[in-house]
Amino acid sequence: MATAAQIQALGRARGPEAERQFLTLMIAHHRGGVTMAQAALDLSERPEVQTLALAIHTSQKSEIVQLEALLSRR
Repeated sequence: MATAAQIQALGRARGPEAERQFLTLMIAHHRGGVTMAQAALDLSERPEVQTLALAIHTSQKSEIVQLEALLSRR
């Protein structure tokens, strides 16, 4: 989900600024994953898709909490 410009900026950043940029980009990426997983949960009728979407939804939300905590300490 990161743009080419965002990836370039991340590549130029160092130290805490690189960490903040990385964490910010990963939070956005994971939020996109949660949205897609929720769409699959809402729209799919296949049990295997439902199982995978639920696992992704749960794990990505948990990781967002972790990423936000790390970001708050930067």
